Amino acid sequence: MSPLAKAAASGTKWVAISQAGRMTAQVLGMVILARLLSPPDFGIVAMAAMVTGFAAIFRDLGTVAAVIQKRDLPPPLLSSVFWLNVGIGTAIAILLAVLAPFVALAMREPRLTEVLQLLAFAFPIVSLGLVQQALLERASCFRSVALIECCAALAGLSTAVLAALAGWGVYSLVFQTIVTWTVVTAGLWAASSWRPGRQCSIGQLRELASFSGNLVGFNTFNYFARNMDTVLIGRFLGATDLGYYNVAYRLMLWPLQNISWVVGRALFPTLSRLQDDRQRLRQGYIRAVAAVFLITAPLTVGLFVLREPFVAAALGERWHTVADLLFWLAPVSVAQSVATTGGWLYLSTGRTDLMFKVGGVSGLAVICAFLIGLRWGVEGVAAAYCITSLILFWPALAIPFRLVGLSLARFLRHLAPTLFAACLMAVLVAVVASESASSAIPLWQRLVLLAAFGAATYLVVSIVVQRPLLKDVTNALWPR
Repeated sequence: MSPLAKAAASGTKWVAISQAGRMTAQVLGMVILARLLSPPDFGIVAMAAMVTGFAAIFRDLGTVAAVIQKRDLPPPLLSSVFWLNVGIGTAIAILLAVLAPFVALAMREPRLTEVLQLLAFAFPIVSLGLVQQALLERASCFRSVALIECCAALAGLSTAVLAALAGWGVYSLVFQTIVTWTVVTAGLWAASSWRPGRQCSIGQLRELASFSGNLVGFNTFNYFARNMDTVLIGRFLGATDLGYYNVAYRLMLWPLQNISWVVGRALFPTLSRLQDDRQRLRQGYIRAVAAVFLITAPLTVGLFVLREPFVAAALGERWHTVADLLFWLAPVSVAQSVATTGGWLYLSTGRTDLMFKVGGVSGLAVICAFLIGLRWGVEGVAAAYCITSLILFWPALAIPFRLVGLSLARFLRHLAPTLFAACLMAVLVAVVASESASSAIPLWQRLVLLAAFGAATYLVVSIVVQRPLLKDVTNALWPR
């Protein structure tokens, strides 16, 4: 295994550990807090997250990704990026605090004012550690980053649970965010030896303008496309429906955030080093996406099949609407776990300009679909999202593939055996679930047994149809 491959494998392993820790915290948090807080509490935080998520697009103006992708990094450039980020973080915090009452008025939710003003404090905190994190990831020092993020997730979860038990309601979710980012930033400063100088050169920042500017443009369109459903549901259907949708959406995003994003984050520095060797870049990309799909396919298909018992057991009967929404959102997760990897090619080859254009068109299509689906309520919005995601799957991959000379048909052939194994698993689990529905076994135990049966079935089928891929993934994560 080459040094780059070893670095990518090690990075993937540690980022996966980080995501596993954070995912565990999210699952525990959702299970515990869903019983301590009400759906409107989650709905209010979802409204706030829409605003803070948009502001987060501009917190570094794309300069952090540029630091990782750029070949040479003179010290004045890094210091300039650091002070730019601090200035942006402070400005965003002030702007959020001022605009919070107007946002609350527009969303018809008075409590949103204080929630946004408190969340504004997170932006200056985050900005202090962005360059340190970029340098650690550029050097593939993901072990340190993983340990920091796991500790931060645990600290944030503990804060949220204690605050909820104390009766703080929606503010327990707010302080979870602030505590998490404070611990992350403190840990990054402890792990990184780099310290900023006093200089801040506009000329140095201009070197990153093309890459970072187009990346910010893409992230803006992508943000609107991913959050317009939240805006429309919150504005026209209310906080309760938004609370249901937000929980279902978070369940849908888990495989995307915790698998696809993990590999993409770890692989970005490696793919950037291969940007002048398109053959190795293609090979590395195909192997990485095949490994991603090997994990996301059974998770998303399994969630679709077991959505009703899972929601009843994990969240409680009052959240049954979430299961109805997952009927549409689980297929979105399957498609996007693959389609979003096209972004790896745009970024690693420096073609954020094309990424911006394609993302703009796709974003408009998704927003139009949400507007149409709103007529049929919250489930109509979910259905519109599903249909549009499946339609956009082909161009989302075909366009970036042209940058590296990759055939879509060849790519899909690598994924077909995994999809077959996941679908066969789903059919068998559905049959067993139907037969055991009337049994006296408690719901939690039945759910665990069904999940175990599905995992065992998928593993056996995968050994038959995907043995080489399983071997590659095992060797990458646990090299001999």
